[in-house]
Amino acid sequence: MRESLSPAAIIFAIVGGGIHLVMGFFVVFSGLLAPPWGVAVLVTVWVGLTLWGVRRWRSGPSITMGLPLLMVAFWFAFLTFGDLVLGWTA
Repeated sequence: MRESLSPAAIIFAIVGGGIHLVMGFFVVFSGLLAPPWGVAVLVTVWVGLTLWGVRRWRSGPSITMGLPLLMVAFWFAFLTFGDLVLGWTA
C-alpha cells in the first residue's frame, strides 16, 4: 500500500528544495572567494546533500527544510576557515 503525503509535507519539500537550489547559486559563485579546489569541495557537499534530500523526502519531507540550513552553515564555516587559516582573499 502506498502512503500519501499531506499538502503541507509537499509544500515543505518544494520550499526546502527551492531554497537549497538558491544556495547552489552561492556555492557555484564562491569562486570569487575560494580557489578551484575549495569550490569543488563546496559543490561536492551541495550535490551530496541534494542527493540525500531527494532520497529521504518521501519518508520525511520536512528534512528538506533543514538542507539549506546545513549548507549555509557549512558554506560559511568553510569560507571563514579558508579566510582565517588558509589566507583566501577576494
